[in-house]
Amino acid sequence: MKLALFLAIVLTALVVTFSVQNAQSVHVQFLVWYFEGPLVVVLLMTFVVGALTIYLASLPRRFTRSRELADLRRQVDEYNLKIGRLQSDITGEGAPEK
Repeated sequence: MKLALFLAIVLTALVVTFSVQNAQSVHVQFLVWYFEGPLVVVLLMTFVVGALTIYLASLPRRFTRSRELADLRRQVDEYNLKIGRLQSDITGEGAPEK
């Protein structure tokens, strides 16, 4: 817990230092969109757009893995039931009484 707090404080200090050092105003133009603001805002917006793009690009694979995992869990449950039946047959618990 202390390590996480220490890392959070260090990361916060780095972000504040980065923000203070990159406070100059910049002009950004893309097609018909125009933005004027601090460089740090432009950089952070670029980072967020990049992270969002990576997340969205990974969604199809995540859904596929989730489906595969659910299928495998269902198979494990089925096999555990079969093992339980076989064990009960071997020990004679499931044998009918005469």
